Amino acid sequence: MLTKEDFKKLKKEAKLEIALIEQEDQNLQQKTDSSLYEKDKLWNDEEIGELIQKRKERKYSSWTIELCTIIEDLLNQLYQQTYQKKFNSIQLMKTPAYRSLSNIEILQAELKNQHLSLKSGEEKFEEEIAKVFQLRNKLIHSNFSFASIIRENHDAKQEFESILDTVKKYRKHLKYNQPENRRMHDTWSFTTKEVLRIRSGNNYEQSIHGNYGSKSSYCHTCG
Repeated sequence: MLTKEDFKKLKKEAKLEIALIEQEDQNLQQKTDSSLYEKDKLWNDEEIGELIQKRKERKYSSWTIELCTIIEDLLNQLYQQTYQKKFNSIQLMKTPAYRSLSNIEILQAELKNQHLSLKSGEEKFEEEIAKVFQLRNKLIHSNFSFASIIRENHDAKQEFESILDTVKKYRKHLKYNQPENRRMHDTWSFTTKEVLRIRSGNNYEQSIHGNYGSKSSYCHTCG
């Protein structure tokens, strides 16, 4: 069963992997050395700029897919440790409520039934992360052309930063709902029933000893 410690560890692993991509992005934004292009004297400055931009967009495409993989892997591991079995979307899609949902949406729904949900007030990121996965799917079906997913009034850099920000916030706002609290409640209820049963039994025993004036009852009580 998934514990809070397991959850924290898996969430931390995802954070570090996302941070590595963010670091690569920061390195990419630094001035690119154009000397490799210039030495062949095949391209003018404008063409070199276009080649550099194409490379950036290829990186954005690969990072978008990797970010989705990080989140999907996180949710899959949480699911597996929670249910003690692998996630099977084909089997779960037989559930009428899941038939129109994507894998990521089914994972979220299944985990929400158990230990995991987004923090109160941050539920919008369920929909936002689903949109990021839709962008990933569009990338795959458009030969990984990042230009195919850039929204109006955005450039490639802004689009990727938006994707990165959504992934970071989704991971950050995932919350463990501590099933131990529910178990403590169940234990309390069970204990209460036991106490009532014991008390009832003691009253019955005391009534017997009282009727017969048994000295044994005095000995058991006073030790």
